[in-house]
Amino acid sequence: MTEQTTSGSIAPYFDQFFNQIKNVHPKIDPELLIRIMLFEINLKKFVGPDIPHVHLDVQYEQGVDLKQKQEEARDKFPIEVTTNKWGDGVIFSGLMGIRHIEKVCADPQITKVTGTATPRHN
Repeated sequence: MTEQTTSGSIAPYFDQFFNQIKNVHPKIDPELLIRIMLFEINLKKFVGPDIPHVHLDVQYEQGVDLKQKQEEARDKFPIEVTTNKWGDGVIFSGLMGIRHIEKVCADPQITKVTGTATPRHN
């Protein structure tokens, strides 16, 4: 143990957790994943959906047919799927928990995923 962990600081544990998230899902914004996990924990305390509303901006490898990716995603996932306003990525928007995001982001042609999450469902 380091001197920090024996003094009662939780910072090294968070650093380790944060790095593990980056290692497991290097293409997904780790802060977004943590935010979604926190919402999932807290939403269980309230009536209504226990997963947050998430808006993912997904970037793909150069040359990928984004229209095809949208159609495939619409067939696969019960959420809104559209092209982002710049036309260089796909937006996935809807109620999603971590396991949903992992499924959406399992495509090996994805290069980067950013986005937002909110506990509100409207």
